[in-house]
Order: sequence, then structure tokens, then C-alpha cells
Amino acid sequence: MNRCATPAIVLMALALAGCETAPRSGALTAAQVLDVPASPHAVRDGHPELFAALRAGVTRREMEEERLVQGECGTPDTSDVGGTRWTTVTTVLPAGTRLAPGTEVVVVEARSAWPRADATSPERLHGRFVRALPAPPASGQTRCHTPDDPVDTWRLRIRSPLPAWSFDFAQAALQRIAAFNEDDFAQSRVVRVGCQLKVLDGGDWYVPVWLARAPAGLALARGDQVRLRAGATSNSKDTGPQAEIVAVAEPSQTVIGSTLVRCD
Repeated sequence: MNRCATPAIVLMALALAGCETAPRSGALTAAQVLDVPASPHAVRDGHPELFAALRAGVTRREMEEERLVQGECGTPDTSDVGGTRWTTVTTVLPAGTRLAPGTEVVVVEARSAWPRADATSPERLHGRFVRALPAPPASGQTRCHTPDDPVDTWRLRIRSPLPAWSFDFAQAALQRIAAFNEDDFAQSRVVRVGCQLKVLDGGDWYVPVWLARAPAGLALARGDQVRLRAGATSNSKDTGPQAEIVAVAEPSQTVIGSTLVRCD
């Protein structure tokens, strides 16, 4: 092992790997703003491809039975002539049903994890399985809708079932996101930050990331350096405590390209 794979690895494993350990919950550290998501849809944390499914009530058992599959389809991109906008949709197959990757299926009532304030279609949805299409899929992309389909009907080309182990990570991420309300997003108080840890034996970097709460009225942008009170890290099974940005920091480290500030 030559780098730290996830924040969920125990401290002993980190030590054996020769990695610096991430700041513990409650500790202060230098960090840098990665992005300021404007809504829950924009949060990148803990398998967002599962968010709509879990919020629709999909269970871990259904995933263990390999019934939750993900499909994709395309619609014309009005902002790019000749382009395609891709949408991923999850659905639960009936008990005992096995479908090969590449099978086309029909789902209805596809919904996103959260309502959207604008009219744009979310990129990740979850819908109710209706049937598999008997004809083999045509070559090329699968169109989400055809002229003959009823309203709210989707056609997907499915992939392999989604792994059950990802359920716990997605569930924890949803709880971390749920700690913020609409006003927090509207006021730019939800900030994704990270810092770099050196892997002593491999020359690589490990980047713990937090979804942090910023003080009211503090305007932050990508690249800003901050002082962070660490909390539950992203892409982990931890749900709390919530990380908090304490203050904007004067740049104390020279950051080049895609690198980040070093964790304290």
C-alpha cells in the first residue's frame, strides 16, 4: 500500500502505510476551498449516484440482492448543437430478476434526490421499474424518451448492479448534507474544503475533504485558504461532528497548479 485510500482506514493501517494522518475532529488545520456548491445536487460526496435511490427508500438488502441497477440515456443538448446530455437513472429490479448489462429497460416516475429550483433536469434520478424491452438494444446511444412514450417514461441502458458496500457511504453523505438547509446553500455557507497529507513512502499525496459550514456573511471562492475545525470527512461512514470554517487565512503556503495547502 503506497497511499491512503479513504478516510475510513483505521489509524493503524495509515501508520503501516507510512501516511500522515488526517486532522481529528475538533482539531484546527489549514485548508483550501475546493468549491461552494449552490445546492445539494452539486455536492460531490459519498456516491451521489445513490442519493436519489436512498431518498426514495431503497434498502441495503435490495442492494445485497443485486437488484439496484443504474442505467443511462441521452437527450439532445440544446446548448451544444449535435451534443448529448447524459442522465443516469437507478431502478430496483423485481426479486429474482437478472438482466445483462446493456439491456434496455423502461422506468417511470424518475425523480431526483431533491427538488430543483430551476427547470433543468437533474443528472441523477431514481425511477420505478416497468419492464425490460424484448428487442436487443440498437447500436449507439439510448434516447431517454421516444415520441410514442407516455409522459414521465424513461428508457435506459443498464449497467451492472451497484455494489452493496457503497450504501453505507452514501447514507452517511446524505446525513452530512442534511445538516444544511436551503438557506445555508443560498447564503453560500456550504463549502467543500481539503488539504494535503504527505505519503512518506510513496511520494503521493492524500487529500482529506470536508463539507464545512462557513460563518454567515463570509464570502469564499475556490482557492481561498482558510482555518478549519475538522469534523466528519467526506467519502466516509462518519456523520458528525460537522466541520466548521473558523476564518479566512492569509496565504501562508505557495500553491501551484492543482496542489492544495498542507494540513497542519
